[in-house]
This record gives sequence, C-alpha cells and structure tokens, in this order.
Amino acid sequence: MLTATYSIVTISNEQKNARSILFRLQQVVNNIWNTLAKLDLPTVESTLEKLERFDSYCHCRKVELYVIPAVRGTNGEIDSLIGELEALSMRGVQILRSLHQQLRQGFAKGVIKLSDLRESMELYCRNRTEMLAKEENELLPLVRRTLSGDAWFSIAAQFLSDDGQARNGKRDDAFPYDGAHDLESRHLPDASPQP
Repeated sequence: MLTATYSIVTISNEQKNARSILFRLQQVVNNIWNTLAKLDLPTVESTLEKLERFDSYCHCRKVELYVIPAVRGTNGEIDSLIGELEALSMRGVQILRSLHQQLRQGFAKGVIKLSDLRESMELYCRNRTEMLAKEENELLPLVRRTLSGDAWFSIAAQFLSDDGQARNGKRDDAFPYDGAHDLESRHLPDASPQP
C-alpha cells in the first residue's frame, strides 16, 4: 500500500510540474506575440526550442517510462486510452515539425507568416494540455484500480532507481522533475515552474 501511495504521489507531483511548465510556456508564447514590433527570428526560434525541450521532458516522465509500459496489454480500456495518448503525443511532434518547416520555408523565402507560427505554437500547447488532462483524469485513475500491490512495488522501485540516477547526473532530462529547480539555469527564462 505504501509503494502505491509513493508512486501515486510521485506521479501527481510530476504531472503538477509538467502543467506548471506548460503554463509558463503558454505565457512565453503569448508574450512574444504581444510584442510583434520587437519580434525577431531568434526569439521565435528560442520559443520553439523551449517547446521542443518540453516535449522531450514529456517523454522522460515516469508515467511514460514506467507506468504506461506496466499497464499496456492489461485490458482493452487501458490499451485504447494509451492509443489515444500516443496519438496526441504524435500530433504534438507533428506540430513541432511543422513549425520548423514553416520557419525554414519562411526564412528561405524571406517571408514568415507570423499568424501561422502563432497558431501552431498555441495548437501545440493545447495539444499538450489535452494530453496531460487525459493522463491525469482518465489514465491514472484507471491505473490505480488495475495494478496489483506487486506491480506498484515494481514501479516504485523503478521510480527510486530513476531518481537516484537523476541525482547522480546519469540521466539528462530536458527539465527537472520537481519545481524546486530553476529552469533559467537551463537557458529557459520565463518558463520556470512554481515551487
């Protein structure tokens, strides 16, 4: 029971951190478009890099690394939900690729449609908001009901090992797992999570 509680608290904290980072990124996206007179290519590229780093962070979260593989194949409802989450994840990657393509083509032609870039960045943020909500509101409650005590113990052991590797610098995540770290030290101003 304690291992299940530990795992659930860890996942909840990770979800909270991801939502906080995403909220900050949405603010960054909104802020750059509110200052169009000062908008330049390096600013847009920097914002795109922040979105990409967040995307990398999403794929390094414990829910993706350990929880989803642990429950995959346990029942049709979970597998269907995992399929939806994977589709959302793939859509986010496609949006980021499209943003890169828009920047390259616009730079080559000397014309960048700012409205298209903004729309794509906002679409990416909405996509990730939907994915996090689906994980939190649908997947995790289902996982809590599905996994046995032994499965939770195994997941908790993986979490502890993962945390140890992160503390020892053996794992390079795009973002820290907890809100105590300052993302500015990772060259991501305006996107630091709330403590």
